[in-house]
Amino acid sequence: MINKERLLRDNRLCKAIIGLSVEELKNLAAEFSACYLIYRKKNRKDHERQMGAGQKGFIPTPLDKLLFILLYLKCYPTYDLQGLLFGLDRTRVCRWVKILLPVLEMTLGRECVLPARQIRSAEEFFRAFPWS
Repeated sequence: MINKERLLRDNRLCKAIIGLSVEELKNLAAEFSACYLIYRKKNRKDHERQMGAGQKGFIPTPLDKLLFILLYLKCYPTYDLQGLLFGLDRTRVCRWVKILLPVLEMTLGRECVLPARQIRSAEEFFRAFPWS
């Protein structure tokens, strides 16, 4: 399991592991938490229980979820290795990646830090990056 406390104390280690400083991570975590709740409410099917009831998740806090997806994107480990680092089975890792990637994209979009362009064809690519 990743030692979250050590990671949050050591700025150099935090940048090396996930690519953000501790301060940037904490700022992003607040917005990520809000976006995660919005995502859960939007994608929630009809349930009898209230949100938050029932079994607790395998990745307990929003900060843990953010660390999970940022580490996945920075290092791109196999599901087996990611599962070993976070104490999950590889099938659960796959499920969490599919859940958390849209949440991170929503968070970064709200923070206005997503790239401005999306290249949809070869012609657009050659216009954006001309051969000189």
